[in-house]
Amino acid sequence: MNLTNLKGNRDFWDTFAPWYERWASRGQYHKPILYELSQMIEQGWKVLDIGAATGVLSIPMASLGCSVHALEPSVGMQEILKRKLSELNIKVDTLQKRWEDYEGEKKQFNLILACNSLHLTEGGIKGGMRRVFEFLPEYVCLITEINQSLFIDFREIDSLQKDYQFLYIRNYRCDSSFIFENQSELDSFKETFNLDIETEEVDGRLIQKDWTDIAVLWWERLS
Repeated sequence: MNLTNLKGNRDFWDTFAPWYERWASRGQYHKPILYELSQMIEQGWKVLDIGAATGVLSIPMASLGCSVHALEPSVGMQEILKRKLSELNIKVDTLQKRWEDYEGEKKQFNLILACNSLHLTEGGIKGGMRRVFEFLPEYVCLITEINQSLFIDFREIDSLQKDYQFLYIRNYRCDSSFIFENQSELDSFKETFNLDIETEEVDGRLIQKDWTDIAVLWWERLS
Protein backbone atom coordinates (compact mmCIF):
# COMPACT_ATOMS: atom_id res chain seq x y z
CA MET A 1 0.00 0.00 0.00
CA ASN A 2 2.03 2.98 -1.18
CA LEU A 3 -0.12 5.58 0.59
CA THR A 4 1.57 4.76 3.88
CA ASN A 5 4.84 3.24 2.64
CA LEU A 6 4.07 0.59 5.26
CA LYS A 7 5.59 2.72 8.02
CA GLY A 8 4.41 4.31 11.25
CA ASN A 9 4.33 3.76 15.01
CA ARG A 10 1.43 2.35 17.01
CA ASP A 11 -0.33 5.74 17.21
CA PHE A 12 -0.22 6.02 13.44
CA TRP A 13 -1.83 2.61 12.96
CA ASP A 14 -4.51 3.44 15.54
CA THR A 15 -5.45 6.46 13.41
CA PHE A 16 -5.06 4.59 10.14
CA ALA A 17 -7.10 1.54 11.25
CA PRO A 18 -10.49 2.59 9.80
CA TRP A 19 -8.81 3.59 6.54
CA TYR A 20 -6.95 0.30 6.41
CA GLU A 21 -10.26 -1.54 6.81
CA ARG A 22 -11.78 0.45 3.94
CA TRP A 23 -8.74 -0.25 1.75
CA ALA A 24 -8.70 -3.97 2.55
CA SER A 25 -12.44 -4.60 2.34
CA ARG A 26 -13.01 -2.64 -0.87
CA GLY A 27 -9.92 -3.77 -2.78
CA GLN A 28 -8.42 -6.97 -4.14
CA TYR A 29 -4.98 -6.89 -2.53
CA HIS A 30 -5.42 -9.95 -0.33
CA LYS A 31 -7.18 -12.14 -2.91
CA PRO A 32 -4.03 -14.00 -4.10
CA ILE A 33 -2.80 -14.25 -0.51
CA LEU A 34 -6.03 -15.88 0.62
CA TYR A 35 -5.84 -18.27 -2.31
CA GLU A 36 -2.27 -19.18 -1.33
CA LEU A 37 -3.27 -19.85 2.28
CA SER A 38 -6.29 -21.90 1.27
CA GLN A 39 -4.00 -24.27 -0.64
CA MET A 40 -1.81 -24.93 2.41
CA ILE A 41 -3.75 -24.66 5.66
CA GLU A 42 -5.84 -27.49 7.05
CA GLN A 43 -8.94 -27.56 9.22
CA GLY A 44 -8.03 -27.74 12.89
CA TRP A 45 -4.68 -26.01 12.54
CA LYS A 46 -3.60 -23.68 15.34
CA VAL A 47 -2.36 -20.48 13.69
CA LEU A 48 -0.61 -17.37 14.99
CA ASP A 49 -1.16 -14.35 12.73
CA ILE A 50 1.52 -11.72 13.47
CA GLY A 51 0.28 -8.20 12.75
CA ALA A 52 -3.28 -9.32 12.11
CA ALA A 53 -4.61 -5.78 11.61
CA THR A 54 -8.41 -5.90 11.23
CA GLY A 55 -8.47 -9.64 10.62
CA VAL A 56 -8.25 -9.67 6.85
CA LEU A 57 -6.47 -13.05 7.02
CA SER A 58 -7.37 -14.20 10.53
CA ILE A 59 -11.12 -14.23 9.91
CA PRO A 60 -10.99 -16.28 6.66
CA MET A 61 -8.63 -18.79 8.26
CA ALA A 62 -10.98 -19.14 11.22
CA SER A 63 -13.87 -19.60 8.79
CA LEU A 64 -11.93 -22.48 7.22
CA GLY A 65 -11.76 -24.23 10.58
CA CYS A 66 -8.46 -23.03 12.02
CA SER A 67 -7.93 -21.98 15.62
CA VAL A 68 -6.52 -18.51 15.04
CA HIS A 69 -4.62 -16.26 17.42
CA ALA A 70 -4.47 -12.71 16.06
CA LEU A 71 -1.47 -10.77 17.38
CA GLU A 72 -1.93 -7.03 16.83
CA PRO A 73 -0.51 -4.18 18.98
CA SER A 74 -2.73 -1.41 17.55
CA VAL A 75 -5.78 -0.63 19.67
CA GLY A 76 -7.57 0.82 16.66
CA MET A 77 -7.02 -2.32 14.59
CA GLN A 78 -8.08 -4.55 17.49
CA GLU A 79 -11.32 -2.63 18.04
CA ILE A 80 -12.34 -3.11 14.40
CA LEU A 81 -11.33 -6.77 14.47
CA LYS A 82 -13.36 -7.46 17.62
CA ARG A 83 -16.40 -5.68 16.16
CA LYS A 84 -16.21 -7.77 13.00
CA LEU A 85 -15.85 -10.99 14.98
CA SER A 86 -18.96 -10.11 16.99
CA GLU A 87 -20.96 -9.26 13.88
CA LEU A 88 -19.86 -12.42 12.07
CA ASN A 89 -20.05 -14.65 15.15
CA ILE A 90 -16.58 -16.03 14.42
CA LYS A 91 -14.08 -17.10 17.08
CA VAL A 92 -10.57 -15.64 16.94
CA ASP A 93 -8.36 -15.13 20.00
CA THR A 94 -7.09 -11.54 19.93
CA LEU A 95 -3.78 -10.61 21.53
CA GLN A 96 -2.88 -6.92 21.85
CA LYS A 97 0.89 -7.31 21.91
CA ARG A 98 3.94 -6.62 19.83
CA TRP A 99 5.70 -9.62 18.36
CA GLU A 100 8.80 -8.62 20.33
CA ASP A 101 6.82 -9.01 23.58
CA TYR A 102 4.97 -12.21 22.73
CA GLU A 103 5.69 -15.22 24.92
CA GLY A 104 4.49 -18.75 24.31
CA GLU A 105 5.47 -22.37 24.21
CA LYS A 106 7.52 -23.85 21.42
CA LYS A 107 5.81 -26.13 18.90
CA GLN A 108 2.33 -25.00 19.94
CA PHE A 109 1.35 -23.71 16.49
CA ASN A 110 0.87 -25.55 13.22
CA LEU A 111 1.53 -22.27 11.42
CA ILE A 112 3.02 -18.89 12.25
CA LEU A 113 2.09 -16.36 9.60
CA ALA A 114 3.53 -12.86 9.11
CA CYS A 115 2.05 -10.75 6.33
CA ASN A 116 3.63 -7.31 5.79
CA SER A 117 4.29 -6.92 9.50
CA LEU A 118 7.80 -7.96 10.56
CA HIS A 119 9.51 -4.96 8.97
CA LEU A 120 7.78 -2.87 11.65
CA THR A 121 9.24 -4.89 14.54
CA GLU A 122 12.50 -4.31 16.37
CA GLY A 123 15.23 -5.90 14.32
CA GLY A 124 13.13 -5.74 11.17
CA ILE A 125 12.25 -8.77 9.05
CA LYS A 126 15.48 -10.55 9.90
CA GLY A 127 15.03 -10.17 13.67
CA GLY A 128 11.34 -10.95 13.46
CA MET A 129 11.89 -14.13 11.45
CA ARG A 130 14.59 -15.29 13.84
CA ARG A 131 11.96 -15.22 16.61
CA VAL A 132 9.42 -17.02 14.41
CA PHE A 133 11.82 -19.89 13.81
CA GLU A 134 12.64 -20.07 17.53
CA PHE A 135 9.00 -20.92 18.33
CA LEU A 136 9.27 -24.01 16.11
CA PRO A 137 5.83 -24.05 14.48
CA GLU A 138 5.12 -26.87 12.06
CA TYR A 139 5.01 -24.39 9.17
CA VAL A 140 6.19 -20.82 8.68
CA CYS A 141 4.75 -18.44 6.08
CA LEU A 142 6.30 -15.05 5.38
CA ILE A 143 4.49 -12.65 3.07
CA THR A 144 6.16 -9.37 2.21
CA GLU A 145 6.17 -6.70 -0.46
CA ILE A 146 9.30 -6.73 -2.60
CA ASN A 147 9.14 -3.52 -4.58
CA GLN A 148 9.62 -1.13 -1.68
CA SER A 149 12.90 0.63 -0.85
CA LEU A 150 13.85 -2.06 1.67
CA PHE A 151 16.03 -4.81 0.19
CA ILE A 152 15.27 -8.31 1.46
CA ASP A 153 17.77 -11.16 1.12
CA PHE A 154 15.62 -14.28 1.41
CA ARG A 155 18.66 -16.57 1.43
CA GLU A 156 19.93 -14.71 4.48
CA ILE A 157 16.56 -15.18 6.18
CA ASP A 158 16.61 -18.91 5.43
CA SER A 159 20.10 -19.14 6.90
CA LEU A 160 18.78 -17.92 10.27
CA GLN A 161 17.50 -21.40 11.07
CA LYS A 162 18.55 -25.05 10.91
CA ASP A 163 15.28 -26.79 11.81
CA TYR A 164 13.31 -26.14 8.62
CA GLN A 165 13.12 -27.22 5.02
CA PHE A 166 12.45 -24.35 2.65
CA LEU A 167 9.44 -25.35 0.55
CA TYR A 168 9.04 -22.60 -2.04
CA ILE A 169 8.73 -18.92 -2.87
CA ARG A 170 5.92 -17.64 -5.05
CA ASN A 171 5.48 -14.10 -6.37
CA TYR A 172 2.21 -12.30 -6.99
CA ARG A 173 1.32 -8.90 -8.41
CA CYS A 174 -1.41 -7.46 -6.21
CA ASP A 175 -3.87 -4.66 -6.88
CA SER A 176 -3.08 -2.27 -4.05
CA SER A 177 -5.47 0.48 -5.15
CA PHE A 178 -7.37 2.55 -2.59
CA ILE A 179 -11.05 3.08 -3.40
CA PHE A 180 -12.75 6.19 -1.98
CA GLU A 181 -16.53 6.28 -2.02
CA ASN A 182 -16.76 10.03 -2.67
CA GLN A 183 -14.86 13.33 -2.69
CA SER A 184 -15.67 14.03 0.94
CA GLU A 185 -14.02 10.80 2.04
CA LEU A 186 -10.97 11.54 -0.11
CA ASP A 187 -10.69 15.05 1.32
CA SER A 188 -10.90 13.67 4.85
CA PHE A 189 -8.09 11.21 4.12
CA LYS A 190 -5.87 13.92 2.65
CA GLU A 191 -6.44 16.21 5.63
CA THR A 192 -5.85 13.49 8.22
CA PHE A 193 -2.56 12.28 6.76
CA ASN A 194 -1.42 15.45 4.97
CA LEU A 195 -1.10 13.63 1.67
CA ASP A 196 -1.71 14.87 -1.85
CA ILE A 197 -2.73 11.88 -3.94
CA GLU A 198 -4.01 11.49 -7.47
CA THR A 199 -7.23 9.62 -8.17
CA GLU A 200 -9.43 8.86 -11.14
CA GLU A 201 -13.16 8.36 -11.22
CA VAL A 202 -14.38 4.85 -12.01
CA ASP A 203 -18.09 3.97 -11.78
CA GLY A 204 -18.75 6.95 -9.55
CA ARG A 205 -15.95 6.20 -7.10
CA LEU A 206 -12.49 7.76 -6.80
CA ILE A 207 -9.59 5.33 -7.08
CA GLN A 208 -5.93 5.85 -6.26
CA LYS A 209 -4.53 3.13 -8.54
CA ASP A 210 -1.52 1.11 -7.46
CA TRP A 211 0.03 -2.32 -8.02
CA THR A 212 2.44 -4.06 -5.64
CA ASP A 213 4.64 -7.15 -5.99
CA ILE A 214 4.69 -9.55 -3.06
CA ALA A 215 6.62 -12.70 -2.22
CA VAL A 216 5.08 -15.63 -0.34
CA LEU A 217 7.59 -17.98 1.30
CA TRP A 218 6.89 -21.29 3.09
CA TRP A 219 9.03 -23.43 5.40
CA GLU A 220 8.25 -26.81 6.98
CA ARG A 221 9.84 -28.00 10.23
CA LEU A 222 12.07 -31.02 9.75
CA SER A 223 10.94 -32.87 12.89
